[in-house]
Amino acid sequence: MTVTAPSPAEPGLADLGERTPGALVALGVGVTPVLRSGLLLTALLALAAGTGRIVAPLTVQRAIDRGLEPAAVSHALGVGALAVVLAGLSSWALNRRVQSRTEHALASLRRQGLARAHAMSAATADHVRSTDVVARLTSDVDTVTTFTQNGGVQMLTNLAQLAVATAVMAVFCWQLTVPVVLLAVVLLVAMVRLQRVVARRFVRVRTEVAAMQGVVAEAVIGAPVIRVTGTAARTGRHLDDALDRTRAAQLRTLVPLHGNTALGEVAISTMTVVVILLGCAWTTHQDWGPAPDLTSGQLVAMVFLVTFFVRPLQFLVQSLGEAQNALVGWRRVLELVTTPSAVVEGGPGDLVDGPVAVELERVSAAYAGSPAVLHDVTVRIEPGEHVAVVGESGSGKSTFAKLLTRRLEPLAGEVRLGGVPLGELADASLARRVVIVPQDPFLFDTTVGDNVTVGQPGADEAAVRGVLDALGLTAWVADLPDGLATRVGSRGDLLSVGERQLVALARTALVDPDLVILDEATSAVDPATDVRVQEALSVLTQGRTTISIAHRMVTAEQADRVLVFADGRLAQSGHHRDLLGVAGPYADLVAAWR
Repeated sequence: MTVTAPSPAEPGLADLGERTPGALVALGVGVTPVLRSGLLLTALLALAAGTGRIVAPLTVQRAIDRGLEPAAVSHALGVGALAVVLAGLSSWALNRRVQSRTEHALASLRRQGLARAHAMSAATADHVRSTDVVARLTSDVDTVTTFTQNGGVQMLTNLAQLAVATAVMAVFCWQLTVPVVLLAVVLLVAMVRLQRVVARRFVRVRTEVAAMQGVVAEAVIGAPVIRVTGTAARTGRHLDDALDRTRAAQLRTLVPLHGNTALGEVAISTMTVVVILLGCAWTTHQDWGPAPDLTSGQLVAMVFLVTFFVRPLQFLVQSLGEAQNALVGWRRVLELVTTPSAVVEGGPGDLVDGPVAVELERVSAAYAGSPAVLHDVTVRIEPGEHVAVVGESGSGKSTFAKLLTRRLEPLAGEVRLGGVPLGELADASLARRVVIVPQDPFLFDTTVGDNVTVGQPGADEAAVRGVLDALGLTAWVADLPDGLATRVGSRGDLLSVGERQLVALARTALVDPDLVILDEATSAVDPATDVRVQEALSVLTQGRTTISIAHRMVTAEQADRVLVFADGRLAQSGHHRDLLGVAGPYADLVAAWR
């Protein structure tokens, strides 16, 4: 069995904020092994592309030192042209190779991130906005893609070019190479300092972008409600606030980025001036000390080499913002991917087919960061029994249901299904044997038939129609515009709440579970559909253990037993008639309902 879940007191995604860029890269490569594939070939291609660019100044130096003889010039042109072609082909191959592997890696990250969003613990899911998860899987990944396409490959080539240019300059004249390298080191140290500031500010940018996307999504999805309630101005203000915060976060990153660019331009210009002026002056002033042994061609080549040296530095300076934005986006995706999973892969046993017994022994429960909401509950529900759970709002009814579906882990005590501790049941087994039908079920934007088969993807139309016939829903489906092929719209908006409930009940019946939990499943059903819902429920609950979280007392009247919760405790347990004749919370609830 493999179970990993964050502490209820500390919900949330993994925090990689303290990881260095190198550590993030190592983690990313570990999560997406495709990035490790053929690293040697990638390095050789980058070296070939960078070296090919350096050959040109060497051919110029050779032609000048030979007095620009026609043969020397022709030879220089031939070698230079060959080097340019080699550099171009290497760069092309490197570009295809890096982008292909990057896209494979990012696609893998998206798949892993979505899988982890489904596998994270309920405590984490409840404290992470869905829009933030969507932003991590879309716009944050897109920042990495954009950087890779626009500058990632060029960065590899430039780094190789920088290394080769440094080595050649040192061979030509180490005296002039030393000040150039020292200036580069000063620039890089300053960039590292600025990088930390930029990284922190880009974290804020990505967070604000995710929040802004949430506001925009809410405004678009809730457009009908906004229109009929006349709250467009209020929605506009919320959107303006989100846009202002995003803009302010973006602008704050420009200050260190512009400072970095200005510093880079000064340092790079100084390097070029040092080589030209110092090289020329040193060769004409013997009293300065031993002069560098430089020919005219080598001095010209040094100027070219400095240019090839400073171009990668210019690129690093100019791409700092994009690189940091991409790194922050990558980190946010990795935080989602590395969030601990709460999925139980397997256990020592499985549930026996048939109605399931439910047992809670001295169970207490709490939500993250909150005091206990359920206290010392001990109860047994027999196989095939229909139990109604009632109580005032906040009494612990829904918490009780969440414990049975592992949406909440108990603080103390143990929950058992069929005698097996709930924590030892594999998720696949739990999903197959235990189904919860919420008050307003979620439907996918597809057809009625496809939504019915969500829990049993391989079910054919005959199986679906058999379930519908058993639930008495054949006539209802026949009245739909396109029968089972009727589109339900986004979240099922083209159907009424009651019709969505009918689809959910058919979906549940097709799965054929042994424990059905109805979480206020009929409280919002319209009267026109209520009769169909009640008939379908009576069929669905036959031969199955059923727990109904009830707001309507008619549900309690029809149950085999009623569990009454008050102040997070199991206050009463018994049949409707017996509890009604005893002074207590249940009698008070019935009186208030009537």
